[in-house]
Order: sequence, then C-alpha cells, then structure tokens
Amino acid sequence: MKERYLDIMEKALSAYDRDRIRSYIDEVKRDGLTEHGFARMGANIGILLAHGRCGDYYDLFLEIMDICCQEMPRVKAANDFTIREVCCALMLLEEKELLPPERLALWKSQLAAFNPWKFYTVVAPTPDTPVGNWAAFAGLSEFVRCKWLGGDATEFVDWEFSSLFPWFDESGMYMDIPPANPMVYDIVTRLLCSALLSFGYTGKLMERLTEMLDKTVEITLQMQSVTGEIPFGGRSNQFLHNEPLYISLCEMEARRLAKRGEMEIAAKLRGAAKLAAEHTWQKMNEKPLGHMKNHYHVDSFIGSEGYGYFNKYMITAATNIYLGILFADESVIPATPVAREGGYAAVTSQAFHKVFLNAGGYFLEFDTAADFHYDANGLGRIHKAGVPSALCLTVPFPGEHPSYGLEAPNRGPMAICSAVGDLVGAEKPYLLRHAEATAEEGNVSFEVTLSPEITLTEDYHVTENGMEISLSGHP
Repeated sequence: MKERYLDIMEKALSAYDRDRIRSYIDEVKRDGLTEHGFARMGANIGILLAHGRCGDYYDLFLEIMDICCQEMPRVKAANDFTIREVCCALMLLEEKELLPPERLALWKSQLAAFNPWKFYTVVAPTPDTPVGNWAAFAGLSEFVRCKWLGGDATEFVDWEFSSLFPWFDESGMYMDIPPANPMVYDIVTRLLCSALLSFGYTGKLMERLTEMLDKTVEITLQMQSVTGEIPFGGRSNQFLHNEPLYISLCEMEARRLAKRGEMEIAAKLRGAAKLAAEHTWQKMNEKPLGHMKNHYHVDSFIGSEGYGYFNKYMITAATNIYLGILFADESVIPATPVAREGGYAAVTSQAFHKVFLNAGGYFLEFDTAADFHYDANGLGRIHKAGVPSALCLTVPFPGEHPSYGLEAPNRGPMAICSAVGDLVGAEKPYLLRHAEATAEEGNVSFEVTLSPEITLTEDYHVTENGMEISLSGHP
C-alpha cells in the first residue's frame, strides 16, 4: 500500500510542470513567502526524491528549500503547517545522504533558530482558550522540529494541544469553530493528535489524547462511504486531498491499536485506508487532473472557497498522505472495511448532526441541521458500491449565499427531502425518530416540521434493490 501512496504523491506533483514550479519560485522571490503552498511543494518534492522518484526536480527542490529555510524563521507564512513538512523531508533526505552537507548544515541552523511563539501564525492566548485546528498544526510542527534539531518543545506543544480540548464533543470528534463543525476539520485535527503520538509524544496530554482517539475509532470507520469517501459537511469538503487525510488517520490509528494487540480493528482501519486510496487513485487518473473533484477548471473556484487555490491545494494531496506512508504498519493485513461490510446505522452528536445508513450495498448520509452556506437538510448523499459517486448524489445544494463558488445562484438549500408548496424540508430541522440496519436492509425515519400546521414523517427503506421513500403526516 505504501507504493500506491507514493504513486498518489507523485501524481499530485505531476499536476505542476517545471514551468509552473519555476513561475511559483519567481513569484515568491518577487513577493516574499506569504503562505504554505510553496514550502509544501518543496517538502513533497524532497520526500519523493528520497524515495527515488522525480529526480529531475532536484535543482528546483534545492532552490525552494533555500528560500523556505531562510524565510520561515523571519516571517509568518503559515509556518504552522510547513515546519513539520519541511523537517520531515529534510530528515529523510539527510538519512539517505542525498543533500550537499554544507547546504544541509545551513538549513538546519536556520530552522534551529525558529521562534515558535513569534513565527507560528496561531498561538492560543492561554492553554484553555480554543483557537481552532491551526493550534494542532503548530504544536505538531514544533514537536517534529525539536525532535529533529534538538530543543525542548514541551511547553509549546502542551500549550497548543491543550487549547483543543474545549472543542471535542462527547464522542471525541473535534468541533472546529462551533457551531460550524465541518467534517474535514474533525478528521484533520484528530489526524494531528494521532500524529503527535505516532511521532513519540509521551507528555502530560498523552492519556487524554489516547482516550479521545479511542472513542472515535468506530465512527471513523462508519462515516466512510461505500465508495471510500469521507462525509460531506461544511467547508473544504470538495478537495481531492480529503481522502488522503482519512488514509493517514486510519494508518496511524491502525498502527497504534496493533501495538496494543487489537489486530481485528487495526485490520479494518487499514482496509478503510485501502478503500480510500482506491477512490483517490481513480479520481487522480480522471482528466483533467486538478485539486477539486468536480473537474471544473482549476482557476474557476467552482466548489471551492477563496482560500482553496490550485498551487496550495493540489500538492496538499501529497502532504496529507505522507503520514500514512511514514507510519503504516505493513504487517497488518487490510481486512474488509466496515463501509463495505455494511449493516449499520450511525449517528453523530448533535454538534455534527449527521446520520449514516449502510445496508444492501448502499450508503446514505443525512444532515439534520445543516450549514446552508455549504449544505442542506435531508438526504444529501446516496452512494452504491461499485458505482462511481459522480453518478449518484454526493453532496446537497447550498443556499442562496454559498461560501464556495457556483456556476449560478441557488434559490435555496436543497437535498432529497419533503416539500409542500413552497415549504421545503431542506430548510427545516430534521428530528431523527428511528434508525436500524442489517447487511441486507436498513430503515431510517425523520420528523420534519415545515410549518406550525404541517409536520411530516419521512421513512427511508434500503435494500440491494434500491431505496424507497414514503411520506406521511399532515396534511
């Protein structure tokens, strides 16, 4: 599986030809280092070089690292993300003796002078004050930097990761900037917590982090679609790099649990990672290759927020899968993932307002209290095993004020839902009444109040033959 992960990294880099990378270098030389896409590009080239790939990019890698190692200790350029990524690449290249010694010594001295309290963008004002997922990125970056270069990261790491705990829900999922709580940022924050333990953290938060991760293993497996995809919900949801996040989370969690002797669940986690990798590889071989799954032109921002531009987020698919390469335990043989076994209904806390139903080879995802800037209430996803997700419903429609680009405005949020006249269930809260499933069939029931006078019940029944919907109530 590691070779497939490296294939995914290399494929992501292939979206940038030498001319585009040269243009990117010239842009940074002109305007300065301002964001994390540039250093991320360099780090991933370095990792691929260390694995015997992309040798014709070596000269570009040296030039990018010269800029990054000089500038990151002097400017805030989203170093929260890239210090770790750059250090991982340079550690690997140092181990394989693939760098000029004098140049490596200079880079190490520059990075050793980095001041975490000054040059990470997001530092919590107190350890008890949540500031979002960036704190986890910064904390992990500092841990890896000090692990490689020496120094004591304890205070900073504990400070940043402590700030996360107020936003974990009762089931261990991470609520990024409540009440938004996008699904991607739950996954990435738990990924970073797992990575901290994987890199060897044994500090005062180890027990709390372990307990939180243990609580989320089951829902992590159950939220995956039969196609291998992560759930829809909230911002940053349509990028190609999202399944690589999930792959790395599953690989690190499989390794962690295998060390405890929990081999059955570890094998299922690796099976989930394999399924997600199959989906990612398939999408990466569709044309045109871009950072969005929808195949619109990379500069169109259709389906993307303003921050999600190509140069930064295409290479992020490589970044996100690297932790899976680094920590995958290949001695654990992947088992059939929970998403392909089916036979369950899973419900998140109300903070994430999701219901998942997996039966008869179908996967259904419902939202009961959607953020209309991105999603809608009702049935927002229907996937079938073996069928491309583009042929099914994969995401609902946002409302009239979407937070990502569309070809034309929507009149309002929309999913598969009940409606009476102009009253549409997609705009109304859903109340879950019942959900159950076996491998062969599943049932879920919701109550939807369209107005004080109109309350309806939506019943969904799924078998291998398809889905049936029935509607009852007043009027």
